[in-house]
This record gives sequence, C-alpha cells and structure tokens, in this order.
Amino acid sequence: MKKTEFNKNIILRTLITVLWGVLVGFGAIMPGISGGTLCVAFGMYKPLIEILAHPVKGMKKHAKAVIPFIIGAAAGFLGLSGLAGYLLDKSSVVMTCIFVGFILGTFPELINDAGEKGRGVSSYIAMIIGFVVMFGILWILKKGGAMTMAPGVLSYLFCGLLWGLSFIVPGLSSSSLLMFFGLYQPMLEGISKFDVSVILPVGIGAVACALLLSGVINKALEKFYSIISHCIIGIVAATTVMILPTWSELGQNVFIPIISIVSGAAVSYILSRTCLKLLKK
Repeated sequence: MKKTEFNKNIILRTLITVLWGVLVGFGAIMPGISGGTLCVAFGMYKPLIEILAHPVKGMKKHAKAVIPFIIGAAAGFLGLSGLAGYLLDKSSVVMTCIFVGFILGTFPELINDAGEKGRGVSSYIAMIIGFVVMFGILWILKKGGAMTMAPGVLSYLFCGLLWGLSFIVPGLSSSSLLMFFGLYQPMLEGISKFDVSVILPVGIGAVACALLLSGVINKALEKFYSIISHCIIGIVAATTVMILPTWSELGQNVFIPIISIVSGAAVSYILSRTCLKLLKK
C-alpha cells in the first residue's frame, strides 16, 4: 500500500471513530438511549473496559481508536446537550427512531464479533437470559412512578454514578433513570451552560463507577468471552425493543419514524463496514 493511501485510511478511520464518539456522547443524553449500548454497537465497549481495568496495557493496545472516540464522546456530551434538549422538544420520537436505527445497523457486526471465539448452547442461553432480564428491568422502570430528588452536588454525583453504571451495563439508560428521579432537566441545563458545579460531580461519579466495576467485567470477558458477548447482545436487543416508540406515540404519521429507523440503520451499517475494511488494509 502506498504511503499516501495509508495516511488517507488513517485519517478517514479517525474521523469515523470521532463521529461514533459524538453519537455516543449525544445519545447518552437522550432519554431511553444507553451510552453503553451505543459503545457496544460501535465496537468500543470492550476496548474501553480493558483500558479501565488495565490502563497502561489497554492504552498501548487501543489508544489509536479510543482517544479519538473519547474526544468525540466528550464533544457530543458537552457540546450537544443544548441541542438534545431542543430536539427532544421538537420530536423525541424521530430522534429515538434514528438511534434505534443506529443500533440495528451494527447488529451484524455485533453477532460476528460475539462468535469470533466460537459459540455453543450456553452462548444462546446467555443471550436469551440477557434479553429477558433487561426487558424485565426496563419494563418495571417504565411502569414505575417518579421519585423526585432535589438538585445539588450529591444529586449530581448520583447522576454520574448512574451514567457510569449505564456504561458498564449496556442497555441501562441513565437518562431515563434521571427523569425518574427528576434530575434530568436540571442536569441537562447545567451541562449545556458548562456549569462546573454540575459537570464536575457528574464526571467524578461516572469515572468512579466505571473504574470500580470495569475490572470485574474485563475478567468475565477474558474467561467467558462468548457467553458474556452474547448476553450483551441480548441486553442490547431488549433495550432496542423497549425504546421503540409505542403506537400511540407514533400517531397517524408512521412514515417519518420508519424512514428515520431505516436511515439510521443504513448509515451505521455503512460506517461500520467502511471502518472494518480500513482496519484490514
């Protein structure tokens, strides 16, 4: 391969990875969307877990992919929080459908990746269990009533802990949980205004939770790769089903939501296939 072509591939791959990060950071703000699910969908979940569990070893192995991804995620989370609030006011259904499409478009790659070390009956059982358990948890949360917490440093630290947990447990939407506790709107406003008293405790809580639990997940992946990977697929599938808008939410015009899902799926599938080809060159 010529040097110029090699450099072009690196640049394109980096830009795609940054874009994935932006989508993850932006998606994590959207109620019902799990940042962890999007990390899994874009193939960044396992590298990030490995880095959190073994920082030096993990960064040597995954730095080229993870650094632009983190930059993109930070930009999407901090820079687009105001846009998220605006779009949610305009059409939360369309935005949710687009993110559903993003997830669906990556499923072929998720399935291929989960089976790279083989799959047996236990893998399929784990996938079913992951689906059923996460579906049940999300169903209970969706049907439960709200419980309000007053905004403050401890509350925003709690927000961060939930965000870290939603990364470690793909499918768990921190934004939906924060709406349940009445903290979503004040936290979103604080982030959009770059309020340090909000951003700092949220960041500390998220990092602390991710660091504490990442070692356990990493060891589980090392010993039971196929089982854990298929369980995660089940969790992601359950999340995708549960965040789909209901028929009453869609209203009479179902054409736009369907187009949104198809378009999102097509974009994410093309991007994932393009990046995979670039990695092989």
